[in-house]
Amino acid sequence: MEGEDEDSENPRAFYHAAKWKRFLILIAGVFMNFLMGLCIFLCLYAPVEQTAVPVVESLMDQFTGGGESGIQEGDRILSIDGYHIFFTTDISTALARSDDYDFDVVVRRDGKRIELENVHIEPQEYWENGESVYYYGFRYQIEDVGFFGKLKLAFFESINMVRLVFDGLRTIISGNVTLNDLSGPVGITAAMSTVAQQSMTSFWYLAGFIAINLAVMNVLPIPALDGGRILFLIIEAIVRRKVNRKVEGIVNAVVLLLLLGLMLVVTANDIWRLIQ
Repeated sequence: MEGEDEDSENPRAFYHAAKWKRFLILIAGVFMNFLMGLCIFLCLYAPVEQTAVPVVESLMDQFTGGGESGIQEGDRILSIDGYHIFFTTDISTALARSDDYDFDVVVRRDGKRIELENVHIEPQEYWENGESVYYYGFRYQIEDVGFFGKLKLAFFESINMVRLVFDGLRTIISGNVTLNDLSGPVGITAAMSTVAQQSMTSFWYLAGFIAINLAVMNVLPIPALDGGRILFLIIEAIVRRKVNRKVEGIVNAVVLLLLLGLMLVVTANDIWRLIQ
């Protein structure tokens, strides 16, 4: 837009607009990416008539975390060790994150929020169709899903994707991921092609994740991205004067070059993996 990266005498240029207008403009792309992911998930949930919810219908005999101080039938599981539970699959994810089998669980029981400390939940081995499998011992309630229920599921799925992206960022920052583990447009296209051959449902699920991923990455306070521009806008609001355009331009240009360099390296890795 005129006045976004260059000086302009036009009073309607971006730089001369009110701060709240510039904020809405900058956040619009992030919001639309999130909305796109939400709409994709809503379409995926459209055929769903029933779904399992994180409410304990019954407990298997070998379940280790029951009793008066543990999980009981009818409990809606809200969080495990601070990990918020949206879906039944989140319960397995939360339990697998711990190095031991003692968890702090928050449930809703008879309309009350109850905190359970050091609940011992250990997976138990079962034989199913001649194979050894492990269960934590929950059986979940099945509920009918109307339109607003599907919208709620799509929203929860979108929030779950946001959490997944931040988990990935934490993994990168911790040093557990190298450049060779990252993928750019080429790798993403290859992955989507592979997924599409297996299932179109999986393809659209991946597309929804990518849309949410773009929203999260673009809102991060990194110069050259919308989040970085929003950061400068916040600084402007705090100091009550506009940030020097030259300083902002230099910072954005340097970081943009670094991002383009990263993209080149990642794309080269993607192409090399395809060749191999």
